[in-house]
Amino acid sequence: MYHQPRWAIMTLLCGFILLAACGGAPAPASQADVQATIDAGVRATLAAQPTEAPSPAPPPSPTAVPPTATTAPTSPPVAPTVAPFTPATPTATGADAPTTAPESSSPPTDTTTIFRPAEGEAAQVTTNIQLVFDASGSMAQRIGGETKIQAARRAMERVIDTLPDNPNLNVGFRVFGHEGDSSEAQKARSCQSTALLVPVQGVNKELLRQQAQAWQPTGWTPISLALQKAGEDFQAGENVRNVIIMVTDGEETCGGDPCAVAKALAESQAEVRIDVVGFGLTPDVAKTLRCIAENSGGVYTDAQNGDALVQTLEELIAATLKRSTLRFIPVSIGGAPEEVSLTRLINAQGEDVMKTVQLPWMARFAREQVVELPPGEYRFTISYSEIGGDQTPKHLETTYTAIIEEARETVAVIGRGQVTFINDSPQLLQAGDVRVEKAVDGQWEESISPGQLASFGAYFAFERPFRLTPGRYRVYDRTRGKVLIDNLIVVPGKEITVRLSGG
Repeated sequence: MYHQPRWAIMTLLCGFILLAACGGAPAPASQADVQATIDAGVRATLAAQPTEAPSPAPPPSPTAVPPTATTAPTSPPVAPTVAPFTPATPTATGADAPTTAPESSSPPTDTTTIFRPAEGEAAQVTTNIQLVFDASGSMAQRIGGETKIQAARRAMERVIDTLPDNPNLNVGFRVFGHEGDSSEAQKARSCQSTALLVPVQGVNKELLRQQAQAWQPTGWTPISLALQKAGEDFQAGENVRNVIIMVTDGEETCGGDPCAVAKALAESQAEVRIDVVGFGLTPDVAKTLRCIAENSGGVYTDAQNGDALVQTLEELIAATLKRSTLRFIPVSIGGAPEEVSLTRLINAQGEDVMKTVQLPWMARFAREQVVELPPGEYRFTISYSEIGGDQTPKHLETTYTAIIEEARETVAVIGRGQVTFINDSPQLLQAGDVRVEKAVDGQWEESISPGQLASFGAYFAFERPFRLTPGRYRVYDRTRGKVLIDNLIVVPGKEITVRLSGG
């Protein structure tokens, strides 16, 4: 599109002024006549431009703001269900609206996004549980009137009996340290021994009972190897929970680092959680195993006899099937990292529950995070860090509502969107005229101040991108008291272009 150069307009204006001052034309009788002469000259100059008209201002609806041609995030994740946001009906504003009345459009309605669990088929959560049992030589020791292996088998029998007939449940069984013996001569063999005796496919109770009686305690304790192989048995997928429940009566004796393995499995695509049951352990040994659970978002439990082992396994499996979670998915423009901070998380009673969830240091993250929460309604606030020299508009945090239900997952897609403002009418609209406002608590609040849209040397014809937090915005021409766009919806990870016209 062709725009008359700014210097040409300014030259024309100066020419009219000099002409009046130097006697080249009759002096205007009043200041009003001077202004009329200038306005007439500007109209004549604009009339001499090519006839291509600037693009009209888009009507105030989110669909009228076309996406830019820039690349969107690669397969951006979408929350299974987000409560529909119904913006207020846009209100047209006449050109004669008072310049002091930015409230000329209807007050915004509440724009808080509510995240809920998915419905229908998307709500079906597949739970994969792998029971991983220690078969090292120490399991032959006695505890509470029976050997540890006898107690473990009894626990397995009880657990198998209580497994529900659930088409979305898969239960497998793996042992480790079951080959060789506890001698130095057999250490290398024993430290490479782990076997998946029952695949993680359906609930085959007959096969589980059979294999629970088939192994004997013999060798060393390759916990790291067993966890690594168990993690490889799982598949990643949406609405899939992968859980290892490990029973061991000792610490790693094969030189591995089970805590590091646990962390890697939790951060893998399969997102494996590990619950650890320490069977008859001393406090010192138990301390070395707690990090396995902590590094994977699981829990550590002590069981000092066979009955306690039975009860612990039953409780862990029941809790796994009932677990309710909130998944945060931070998205950004073009797939770039979007670092966010969870700065507030309260339940319906107003209680701070930040300390009950496991998140990275300072609750700052740039990848998916899953937290376990009891069913209920929660409010949480996400704050955004400035990355890569972004501009710094106001409103750098957003508050959301999340509904958590038993045995289901609620997905919260968070992150900023990007809006590029382009001035299609530099002769009529200046950056200093434009204010961008966000709907906050039923009021319009300034988000980008007048003049901030312009970069150096482009005060009239500007084009500038801004990262904005999700929500509803409007663009207001304060000079004319005119709402240019009333219903601009910013969505996480999406890029849109807004073309402004002062006509």
